[in-house]
Formats: sequence, structure tokens, C-alpha cells
Amino acid sequence: MTYSLDQILPSLQSLGVLGYWLIGLASMLESFFLTGIVVPGTLIVDAGGILVQRGLLDFFDLAWFVALGSVLGSEISYWTGKLALNRLPGRRRIGASAAFARARGLFERHGGMALVIGRFLGPVAGLVPLAAGMAGMNRRQFLIWNVLGSIPYALVHVSIGFFLGDVMGRLGGSLTRVAVLTGIVLLALAVLWATLYSVLRLLPLAWAVLSAAFRNLADIPTVRRRIEAHPKAAQWLQARVDRTVFSGLTLSLLAVIFVYTGAVWLDFVFEFLAGDPFLWIDVRLAELIHHFQAPGPIRFAAGVTAFGGWQSVLPVFAAVLIWLGIQGRRALAAGLAVAVFGNTVSVAALKVAFGRPRSPLGVFVETSGSFPSGHAAASVAVYGMILYVFWRAGRVRAETALLLAGLVAFAIGLSRIYLIEHYLSDVLNGWLVGALWLTVGIAVAEWRLPRDASAIRPVGGAVRIAGVALTIALVGVAGLNVLRDDHPRIVPVQTADQILPAAEILAAIDDLPLTTDTLMGTPMHPVGLIVFAGDDAALSKAVLATGWSASRPPTPGLVLDALFAAVGTSKDPTIATVAHFWRGQANDLAFVRQASGDHPSSAVPKARFWRTQYITGDGLRAYVATVGPDGAENGTPSQTTATDTSARDPLVQALLARGAGTLAQVGPMAKRQDGRSTPTRDLWALTLNQ
Repeated sequence: MTYSLDQILPSLQSLGVLGYWLIGLASMLESFFLTGIVVPGTLIVDAGGILVQRGLLDFFDLAWFVALGSVLGSEISYWTGKLALNRLPGRRRIGASAAFARARGLFERHGGMALVIGRFLGPVAGLVPLAAGMAGMNRRQFLIWNVLGSIPYALVHVSIGFFLGDVMGRLGGSLTRVAVLTGIVLLALAVLWATLYSVLRLLPLAWAVLSAAFRNLADIPTVRRRIEAHPKAAQWLQARVDRTVFSGLTLSLLAVIFVYTGAVWLDFVFEFLAGDPFLWIDVRLAELIHHFQAPGPIRFAAGVTAFGGWQSVLPVFAAVLIWLGIQGRRALAAGLAVAVFGNTVSVAALKVAFGRPRSPLGVFVETSGSFPSGHAAASVAVYGMILYVFWRAGRVRAETALLLAGLVAFAIGLSRIYLIEHYLSDVLNGWLVGALWLTVGIAVAEWRLPRDASAIRPVGGAVRIAGVALTIALVGVAGLNVLRDDHPRIVPVQTADQILPAAEILAAIDDLPLTTDTLMGTPMHPVGLIVFAGDDAALSKAVLATGWSASRPPTPGLVLDALFAAVGTSKDPTIATVAHFWRGQANDLAFVRQASGDHPSSAVPKARFWRTQYITGDGLRAYVATVGPDGAENGTPSQTTATDTSARDPLVQALLARGAGTLAQVGPMAKRQDGRSTPTRDLWALTLNQ
């Protein structure tokens, strides 16, 4: 269960009827012992119950899907135990697993009733049917108890979700946004740690089960004859999964991880060189984040990003190397050194090779190339390797090291994106480069560990005391560098205003893009309105006077409110007025028209305005606008072939009724060519009185 309800709910809600199948599949996967430790089946079923409470799914239909999935998953676990494990030579090793011992004890004490009880015990849910199969439980008896256990599980957890949905609706307005967010984050971290803990504890069992299945498969006469016909290939494959030597399973897994990560990185690079349209999302996302930036989050992100700079990474790296020298762990020190130096050289070379300029919207001055992100690469290669070293040295648990490594990499990468020091693709590529060198560093350490195991001699005496003092001092230097980080800021460059007659401004705007698009580049609306106003305040005052409501200003808090609205019962349409893009820039102002009845937010008309650089001689700035709903009720994009006059014209008429004037060129707009007017598109041009 690695996800939280606020992540799962919007995805299930968007699937409609397919949500039944997805929730049933999640129930099945959690009932199978191999996938039950990683699939958040119960949490997904609970999320389905919340959708039932909101009237989006039917209670009994969903319960049948969940029960059927649970039955099928338990059946697979039962037959695995019955067919694959009955002749397993290492059966006692599986029985030594704490989780399996718990499931077997449950089955021995309660018999068939264990299948009912076990369904409510998380990862044990798939192990009880496995124990039943190994114990030789009668097929018909198992089927009866399997069905009897799955039905109450489905009814109880769908009901729990229904109750949670009701509680969320009642308490949503009484809890502060920060309190809810803090609770969600803490719960997610606890669930993630518990999941990693369960996965690592059950890995030996999973490996034993898979080994048994392959051994029994090899005993099939046809397969056995094939193996005997190719003895060298069989020996090579067997050597690749040998757990006793580095060149066996360890090297095989690291090689698979390295090759896969490298393939993803190469694909990323080819798309970058080919100018894939995905890269246009970088620019739009940077523009959108720029609108949502605020002083407080910028200060916080700056502190986080400082951990990935060389001023912090270098002293931390040196401190860990000295600590490893004191401990006499040369293998771990060698792996750490290879990962750090290799990552540093690679990132520097790639920045020069690609030469991608930084975004002009960045908060701080940076002189190196943008692609890939050095901070993101260091967050994986350096801090990931350090946490691996601490785990190998016995200082932290494996699940704690994995969780901390992921959090550090995610936090540093996200801070670079929020500060617009790097584009999204820069950070993703930096993570991949760091992962490659982390894999190499771990391989070097694992290769040398068996050789150095007998040569570990911790340093003592005055040398040890001096080394510990120097380690503490270096860590303190890194902390001070983070606290005292004062990177020079970029001074925003304002676009020069152009003073032109109104007619020339209209002609210039008509040569600009005709439509707006979303963050992903989907065309949305044609530009159907131009308004000349003194400033933002004058434009807002005029639109608000017509009965429209101002959308919430773009702040980080708006993002949180939008997330809570997605899982809550909020009907506030101003939350859903997300930014669209014109000329790669997010809208500067947004308004919504309150609709009668219960309409989805996508069907509520919205007006978005973009501030241009054009000003008339009278001091009126030109604003371009789109007016209309974001999509039909089924969520499809709006039609872009024509302006939605049913939403725009009432706004135009209301502005005219309050004293706005019209220019000579009124929609359909006329563009002069050779002294004649040619209609091009339906567009109104209004002037607001100062």
C-alpha cells in the first residue's frame, strides 16, 4: 500500500465503469502472496467505497467485483502452494519466514476460518491460501471457505470507504489545509515505510517460492531433456542466479538495473535531440510554476536545493569517506568514491555536450548548462550511495535507507523544478544519470566486500579521535553552508511595451497564435475577445461588475485546495480555473460565471485574460481573452474550430451595457490586405473607459 487516498481517488473517479474492474483487479493482486506485499488493494477498495458514498459507483456491484477478485487471487496462491511447493527441497527454509510462520499458525489454529480472518491481515492475506495449499487442504473445502472469507472482506471494506467518505464531507471544512496535508504526508510516509519493511521481509520467501516453481518446472520430462541437451547454457543460467558469489545473482540484478536505466536514459536523450514535443511541456510548466511561486515556499525550496549543491555535497562526501576510513571499510569507501567522481565528471561533460540554456524564469543565477540537473544527479548518486553505505555498515535498516534515499532525491529534484533552475526533463535525466552511477558504485562495493571482509581493522587511539572530530566538523560545515546559502538572484527582464494605434495593435495580435492550449499542448480555445483597459485592476473591476467571479489567485495554497476539492465535496468553480497557455505564457487573470444547477466544473464558463506588451497612445493596454467552458461534461477538450459565442457574447453585451466601447473592427474581425477588409475570425474588440 504505497499510495494515499488523495492520489487514488481522482484516478478511480476518472475511469467511470472501468473503476469496477480496476478495484476488483487490485483486490485480486493483494490476495496473491507475491503481489499482495506491494499492491495497495485494501486502500483501493476503501477509495472505491468513498466513490460509492458520492453516488459514482453502486455499492453491491462494487462488492461483487471485490469479492470475485479476492476469490481469484486466493485461488492462485492456493494452487501455487499445492502444485509448486509440495516437492520443494528447501521447504523448511520457507517455513522459517516469520510472515509465513504467522500464516501457517493461523491456519493450524483456525482451519478454514483462517481464510476469513487472514483476508483482513494485509500481506498475510495471500500467505494463508499458500499455507492451505502446502498443507493439502481439500479443494472443495478451500473453495467454500475462500468464498466465505471474500464476501465479508468486500462488504466490510466497501462500507469502511463509504463511512470515510461521509466523515471527509463532514470534517473537510473544520480542519485547516495545513493540518490535513501534514496528516496525509505523515500517514503516507508511515505506510510507505511499513510496505518497504514487509517487502524486504518477504523477499526471501518470494525467492524460495520462485526457485521451487522453476525446479519443479525443470523436472518436467520435456524441459529436462532440453536442459540435458544444452548443459553449458543451463550451467551459465544457473551461475547467474547463484546467491553465494558476487558474479551470480547480485551482479545479474545490478546489470539488469543498469541496462534498463541506461536504455531509458538513451531514449530520453534521443527525444531531447530530436526536439520531441514533450519538451514543450518544460516551458509551459516553468511558466505555470512561475505564476504559483510565493516568497515562503521559495525560501523553503532554496534551503532544500542547497543540500544538492557542491558546497554541501563535498563536505558530506569527505566526512563519510573519513568515517569509513576510521571503520576500516575500504570496499564501501571505494564504491562511494567511484559513484561520486563518476557522477560529477559525467554531469559536467553532459552539460557541455548538450549546452541547453537555463530558463529565464529561474530564481537564482546559474552559469552551467541546464541539461541534465547536477543537483538531481547528486541527490541519487551521492546521497543514495551514502545511505547504501550506512545500511551495509549496519547503521540503518534497509527500508529506512530506501525511504530516505527516495525522499532526498524527490525533495531536491522538486526544489530545482519549483525554483525553475531546471526544467522537468533536466531533473528526470539527472535522476537517471545518478541512478546509473549509484548502480556502478554499489557493484564496486559488493565486488570488493568479500575480499575486504577479513581485512576490516578499525582505527583506534588519537587517529580515531582526530578522524571523528574532523567528520563532525565537515558535517557542521555542510550544515552551515545550507543555512548561509545566499545565491545571487536573477533580476527579471521586463518586456518592452510597444505604443501603437489601436488598429495596428489589432493587426499585430491577429498575426499571433489563434488558439490557446493546455500544459500538455492540447488545443483549447480560440482567442475571441480583445479588451483595452488601463491596468489589471480596471479590467477586473469591469468583469466583476457583470456578475462574474474572480478565480483564486495562483498560489501554492490553491494547488492544495484543488487537490482537496478533487477528493472532497467542494463545488467552488474558482478552484478549477487552471491555467491555459497563449504564446507559451499562462493566463494573467481568470474569471468564472456561476451557473445554475449542479454542473461539473468543466462545464462552467471561464474567461481567461493575457496581458500583452501593446499599449495605445491613451495608455490602454491590450488584453487577449478566451471565453467558454473547458470541456463537455464527458471531459473531452473544447472545440477549437469556432469561438463559443454562447459564453462570450453575454459577457461582451454586459460590458457594453456598462459603458465599454467598441472599436471599428468588430467580429468577425477584418484584416486589411491591399486596402480591402477580409474577414478572418470571430473576434470582439472592446475599450473600457478609464
